[in-house]
Amino acid sequence: MMRNKKAPLGQLLMIGIPGTDLDPESLSLIKEYGVGNFILFSRNARGGPDKTKKLCDDLNEACADAGLPLPLIAVDQEGEPVQRLGPPFWPEISSNEEVVLSKNSEIQANIQAETAAKILNSLGIKLNLAPVLDLSPAGTEGVLKGRTYGADPREVSILGEKYIQTLQANGVGATAKHFPGIGRVEKDPHFQRPVVTVSKETLMHEMSPFRKAVKAGVKAVMTSHVVFPSLDRDVPATFSKIIVNELLRRELDFKGLLLTDDLEMGGITGHGSLGEAAVRAILAGHDLLLICEMAQKVREALEALDKAWSQGILDTGKLDLSLKRISRLTLSSRK
Repeated sequence: MMRNKKAPLGQLLMIGIPGTDLDPESLSLIKEYGVGNFILFSRNARGGPDKTKKLCDDLNEACADAGLPLPLIAVDQEGEPVQRLGPPFWPEISSNEEVVLSKNSEIQANIQAETAAKILNSLGIKLNLAPVLDLSPAGTEGVLKGRTYGADPREVSILGEKYIQTLQANGVGATAKHFPGIGRVEKDPHFQRPVVTVSKETLMHEMSPFRKAVKAGVKAVMTSHVVFPSLDRDVPATFSKIIVNELLRRELDFKGLLLTDDLEMGGITGHGSLGEAAVRAILAGHDLLLICEMAQKVREALEALDKAWSQGILDTGKLDLSLKRISRLTLSSRK
C-alpha cells in the first residue's frame, strides 16, 4: 500500500546538538523534517547554566515556530562516571557504586535523584536517561564499571525504585536502562555487538529490577544493542519483537515510552546502514530513536523511514501510539 500523506516521522527521533548553541543544521532538521526531541551532552553544557538554559529555550522556541509539539529534551545524568552536567557548574552526583557502598544506600539513592531533578528542572530538561538497572554479577568486569547498583537483583530493584519514585515526584521522567540487562557484557556495544549467552532462567532472574521499575511507573525504558540468544537467537534487543513486544510490553506490561540506545554505536552501524536500523527498530516496537552525533545520519534515518512509510511498511496505528506516548511524557512532566 502506497501512501501520499506526509507523516510526522521527525517526531520519532531524538537527536544530539553539536555545541552550546542551536546550530543552523540542527535548526534545519527541525524546520524541514519536524525533528522535535533532543539529547544533551557535556559538549552542550560547556558554557555553564545560563548558556545551557538558553539552548533549551531556543529548542523550545524553534519547535514552536515550526508548528511542532513541545520538544522532549533528555540527558544522561546518572551520576559519576556518566554525568553530563557536572562540576564546576553543577554539583557532583554520587555514582551508583558509591551509593551501594554508603551507610544508608536508600537515602543516598534519593539524594542522587533529588540532585539530578534540581539540575534538570533548572534547565527545562524533563527526561533523565537514568537509572541504570543492569546488574554487575560477580566475576564479570563488564562495561558498566561504577554505573550499577551491584549484583543483587533485590538490592538493585529497591534502589532503582527509590530513584525512579524520587526523580518522577520531582517532575523529571526516569528511564530504566539497558533492557533486558547488559551487566554481563564484556564487549562495549559502542564498538561491537556483544552476545550474552546465559540461560533464559538466569536472564529472567536478573531482569527483576526492570519488573520492579515498570510496577513503580517508570516513564521510559531504553533497550540495548546486545544479542540474547536464549531470548531471540541472533537479533539484538534493538530489533527484537520478541524482547520488545512479548517480553517488555506483554509480560512486564510496560505501557510507557520505549527508546533505543544511540543508533550510531558500532553495535548497530557495524552490521548495516543506519537507515535500515531506524526502520527495524521502529518495526520492533520502539517509539523513539536516538541519533546522538551526525546530522547526516539523522537525514539518512528520516529518508529510510519516509520510504518505509510511503511503501506502507510502517503501521499508522503504531505510529500514532508512539506519538501519543512521546506527547504524554512531555506534557505530564511539565505539570
